[in-house]
Amino acid sequence: MQSYESNPDERSKFFITAAFPYPNSPQHIGHARTYSMADIYARYMRHRGKNVLFPMAFHVTGTPIIAMAGKIKDGDKDTIDVLTNIYGVPKEKLEELTEPRALVLYFAKEIEEGMKEMHFSIDWRRKFYTFDEHFQKFITWQFLKLKEKGYIVKGSHPVAWSLKLNSAVGAHDTKGDVDPEIEEVTAIKFPYGDGYLLATTYRPETVFGITNMWVKPEAAYIKVKDKESGELYYISEGTLSNFSAQRDVEIVGKLSGKDLVGKMAKIPVEDREVPIYEASFVDENEGTGIVMSVPAHAPFDYVALRDLGKEEVIKIIELEGYDIPAKDIVEKMDIENQQDSKLEQATKKLYKEENMKGKMLVWKPGMPVSKAKEEVKKWLIEEGNAFSYYVIANGPVITRAGDKVVVKLVKDQWFIDYGNKGWKELAYKCIDGIRTIPESVKQELRNTVTWLERKACTRTRGLGTPFPFDKKQVIESLSDSTIYPAFYTIAHKIREFSAEELDEAFFDYVFYGKGEARNDLHKELREEFLYWYPVDSRHSGPDLIRNHLTFYIMNHVAIFPEEHWPKQIAVNGFVMMEGKKMSKSMGNILPLRDAIRKYGADTIRFNVVSGADLLQDSDFNRTSVEGIKQRMAYFSSIIEKSKEQGSGIAERWVNSLLNKRLELLDSYIDGLNFRELAKQFFYDFYNELKWYESIVEEPAIKDTMANWLVVMEPFFPEFASSQGVAMEEELPEKTNYDDSLVASMAVVRELYADIIKVLQRTDKKAGSIKLFIPAQWKYKAFEMLKENPKNIKALYDKEGIAEHKEELAAIIKRLKGKIYSIPELPTRELFKECLAVSMPNFSKLANISIVEEEESSEEKAKAGLPLKPAFIVE
Repeated sequence: MQSYESNPDERSKFFITAAFPYPNSPQHIGHARTYSMADIYARYMRHRGKNVLFPMAFHVTGTPIIAMAGKIKDGDKDTIDVLTNIYGVPKEKLEELTEPRALVLYFAKEIEEGMKEMHFSIDWRRKFYTFDEHFQKFITWQFLKLKEKGYIVKGSHPVAWSLKLNSAVGAHDTKGDVDPEIEEVTAIKFPYGDGYLLATTYRPETVFGITNMWVKPEAAYIKVKDKESGELYYISEGTLSNFSAQRDVEIVGKLSGKDLVGKMAKIPVEDREVPIYEASFVDENEGTGIVMSVPAHAPFDYVALRDLGKEEVIKIIELEGYDIPAKDIVEKMDIENQQDSKLEQATKKLYKEENMKGKMLVWKPGMPVSKAKEEVKKWLIEEGNAFSYYVIANGPVITRAGDKVVVKLVKDQWFIDYGNKGWKELAYKCIDGIRTIPESVKQELRNTVTWLERKACTRTRGLGTPFPFDKKQVIESLSDSTIYPAFYTIAHKIREFSAEELDEAFFDYVFYGKGEARNDLHKELREEFLYWYPVDSRHSGPDLIRNHLTFYIMNHVAIFPEEHWPKQIAVNGFVMMEGKKMSKSMGNILPLRDAIRKYGADTIRFNVVSGADLLQDSDFNRTSVEGIKQRMAYFSSIIEKSKEQGSGIAERWVNSLLNKRLELLDSYIDGLNFRELAKQFFYDFYNELKWYESIVEEPAIKDTMANWLVVMEPFFPEFASSQGVAMEEELPEKTNYDDSLVASMAVVRELYADIIKVLQRTDKKAGSIKLFIPAQWKYKAFEMLKENPKNIKALYDKEGIAEHKEELAAIIKRLKGKIYSIPELPTRELFKECLAVSMPNFSKLANISIVEEEESSEEKAKAGLPLKPAFIVE
C-alpha cells in the first residue's frame, strides 16, 4: 500500500480536508463521493507540484454511538438485520459491539480499510478519535478562547430537546442527521368557556380577519392548566409534549374535536364571536392542533370554507393585483379541494407577496404588513392575549432514541452566542474573501450567518469532551467539529506529550506563538501549524452548509487571525442508487467495501464524481459502471498496442485532440468540474480513439497515451499505477496543437455520420457514394466571414470570390445568424488528407469516389460547404 505521508518542505503546500466520518456503522457507496472528490483534487495538486496534506480522523462525539451500541445490546431486530445482512458484520462480533468504544474501533477500522482500498491518498499518521485525551485538551483550549472572547454564555433559551434522552439535541443526534430548526410563532388566546382555545400563527397581524376556528373532529384534545398563571388552555393531545416542554401544565380534562365543532369562541381583539368548524387539513401534531381561519388571506382557510359551502371573508390587507387575495390565487391556480398539492405553493406565494408588498386596511391603515406583523405581536403579548411559542419548523424530527424532538425553554443552559453582531461581521468578512465551489454556496453561508442565534453547546449525556465550565456536561458534536483541521497539523507528533502537559499555555504557543517553546518538539508543532495552515480546500455535502460549514467559518474567525482563515469550501451532491435514494427500507444500500470487491475502486471513484454537475446527485447504476469498465479495458488495449509514437496525420490528430483539451484542464480542476473533464478526456476521447484505431493498421500513440494516463491518474490511481505513472508526476505541458487538423477530422467524422443517417433512413445498401470536396473559394469566404462577419461587402469585392456572387448570397442566406459563430475551420488540404486517411471506414459503406466541386457537373456538389461537404448516395 502506497504511503501518503506529508511533511513540511520547500514546496508550496496544499492542505485539503473532508468531513471526518462518524463510525457508528460501515460506509456505503454514498459516502464515496465527497472523499473521492477531495482525493482527486488532492492528486491533481500533487501533479501540479504541490506538497499536499490530506488527513483523516473519526468523529465519535454525541449519542449516535451510544444509541447504536444500545440497540445491539437490546437485540433490536432492524439494527441487527442491517448490520449482519447488509454490512456483513459477523453475528458473533455483535456481542463485542455493545460497548461504545469497542463499536467505534471496529467500525473505524472498517472505514479506514475501505478508504485505503479506494486509494484515498490520506496521511494516516495524523488519525485521531474525538474521544482521545489529546484532542479533548485541544477542544478545551478552543472553548477557553471562546469564553475569553465572550462567545460562551449561559442563560434561558429555546433549545431542540429530546424528552427521552433528557438532553439538548442537534443534527448528529437525530435520524437522518436532520438539524432541528427552531422557529418562534405567536400563540393567540381565544376566550372559550372556562378558558382559551390556543392557536399558533406565523402571521399575528391577520387576527383582525378571523372568521372562524378550525379543529380536526377525530383528533383527541385536552384541557390543561398553566400552573404559573392558572389559565386553562385547550390544545390537541398530539402537541402536549412540545407545549409542556415550554410551560408547566397539568391535564385537567379530555375531549374530542367533535366536542368543539359547532361551538363559539371569542376574538381577543374585537367584541365578536366566531364559530368552530371542522377541517381535514388541520394537523393535530403541529402548533396546538387548533387553527385560526383567515379566508381572505390564507388559501387553506378559503378552500376549507368553500368545501363547507361557506365563503365568509374579511379583507384586512390591500395587495396590488388582487381583490380577495386568497380567493383570487386559489381560482387562478385551479385548486380543487383541501387535499390539492398546489395549496402549499399558493400559501407560500401569497404570504411572501403580502409580507413584501401588502398594506394594512385595519388597525393602522397603510402600515406595511412586514412591520404590522411585529407590532401586532408585541401588542397582543402586552395585552395578555398571546405569548411567544416555539416549534420545530422542519418537524417532525426524530431522535436516534426514537422520540420526537421538541422545543424546551431551558434555564442555565450553556450556549455559543452565534448571534453576536461583532462576530457575525467577522464571519461576513471571511465569507466575502473565501472561494466557494459552486459560487452559490457563498450566499447560503451568508444567509445562515444572518439568522444564526445562540446554539446550545453542551449535552448531559453522550461521548465527548467534558465542558470546562461544568464537568458534568459534555460539548456536543457540532461544537467540537469546527476547527479540528488545526489539530491535524500536529496530531502525529503531539502524542509524545502527555495529556496533562497540554494546558492552555501549551496551545497558545502552538497556534499563536505566545510564550516560549517548552522543548524542540513543541517548537516543531508550531512550525508544522504555520507551514500547513490555513486549510486550502474544505470538502463537504450540501446538508452541512447550514450547520457545520457555517460553524467552521465562525469558529475559525473567532479563534484564529485572518491569515489562518479558510481559503476555499467545496460542496458536492449525494449519490443515488439506480436512480433512487438509498435507504434501509428500499434495501438498496451497497456497502462500500462490497462495491470495491465487485466493481473495483477506480470504477467507483470515476462513477460517483463524473456522473453529475457538482451540486447535483450522481447515480450509481449498473449500466454506467459497466460502460466505464468496458471503456477502461479499451484504453488499456490501446496503450498495450501502442509501441511507439507515430508522426502520420492520424497520430498528429489524436495528439492535437489531447493537447487542445489540456488548454482547459486547469479550469476544470480549479472549478472541480470533473463531469466535463470526464466527458472531454474519457468519453469523447474514447470515441475519437475508436475512430483512430479504425483508420490505422496499428495504433502508434505511445507518448500521447502516456500523457493521457497522467491526466487521468487522479480518477484511476490503481490503473495508472499499474502502467507506471507516479502520483507526483507533472501534468503534461500544454504544447502546440493543430486546430485546423482537429477541425478537418471533425468534418470528416460528421460527414461519415451524415451518410450513416441517410443509409439508415432509406434502409438500402448503397452501391456507390460520391464525396465532394468544396470549392477553394468557399474556404476563403468562410475564413473572411469568421474574421469579420459584419463586413460581408468585402467578400463581394474579393478576387476569387466576386465571381460567385449568386452562390455567395445563397450561402449567407442559408447561414443566417450562424455567420457570427463560425467555429474553427478546416483547411481544404487537411480535409482532403483526413478524408483520405479515413477511407477504411468509408469504404465499408460502399464504393467511394472523391470529386472536387470545380470538376463536377453535379448540382449537388454546389451545396457543399467547408463545414458540411455534400455527398450523393447511389
